[in-house]
Amino acid sequence: MASPLGPASLSPLATLLRDSIERALDPQATVAFSGGLDSTTIAWAAKQKADITLITISVGKSPDLEVAQQLATEMGMRLQVVELGPDQVIRDFQACQTLMSGSATEIELMTATYALARECHRLGGQVMLMGSGAEEVFVGYHKYYEALARGLDLDRILLEEYRTLPQRDLARTRAVCQKFGVEPRFPFMDESLAQAVRTVPLAEKLDDGVAKKPLLRKLAAELGVPELALRRPKKAMQYGSGLHKLMQRLVKEGRLPRLPSRVPEWLEKS
Repeated sequence: MASPLGPASLSPLATLLRDSIERALDPQATVAFSGGLDSTTIAWAAKQKADITLITISVGKSPDLEVAQQLATEMGMRLQVVELGPDQVIRDFQACQTLMSGSATEIELMTATYALARECHRLGGQVMLMGSGAEEVFVGYHKYYEALARGLDLDRILLEEYRTLPQRDLARTRAVCQKFGVEPRFPFMDESLAQAVRTVPLAEKLDDGVAKKPLLRKLAAELGVPELALRRPKKAMQYGSGLHKLMQRLVKEGRLPRLPSRVPEWLEKS
């Protein structure tokens, strides 16, 4: 009987997805894990080839933590939880701002990555697999649905978002990880995968805008990703972990500065 990840049972696109994850693997890799579709897909495919540790950040008993614990148990994988409190978040925020300035969203993401990379280093890991790029390749952000509703050329926007991501969020991620000697790798940014997904009609990559990324959910199901992750709606790591809520509270208390919001130029002009 063929393996659930074997080539005989996978479509060409699912095979490309699996291969992109396997190419990113390293014997000492960890996975930045939220229990969402992207990170669970990476974790599940990586598990078939390597002994992987999952790292989750959480402020208290967050939604991400509860789901991550369930999925780690179901997949039979190690889960390392990084609990974040106000004082630690303030220190991490300040460290990130010395590396690179940015909007509220950008610094929140950097702060989350800072905690993940620090834990990866503490565990002796040298490589951390991350789900960055999944939103740009598989149409995961609400702003893309908004662009479509405004009559903008979404295919062109997605291509430009993918092309510029290495100079934007990925540059911030690399700067944070470099501080701890950790190399971040992004399977969803694999060029062969991205090119193949671009050939799929846009309609097949869109849903009602709630769960989002229907094509990725279909491919993940082919790989055998647990149903709990397949059903879970899109929720950014800083929200699901409780980090955004904590940082907003710290801003209101005057313990963190208020930063500008990030609005894509193509939305501002439309």
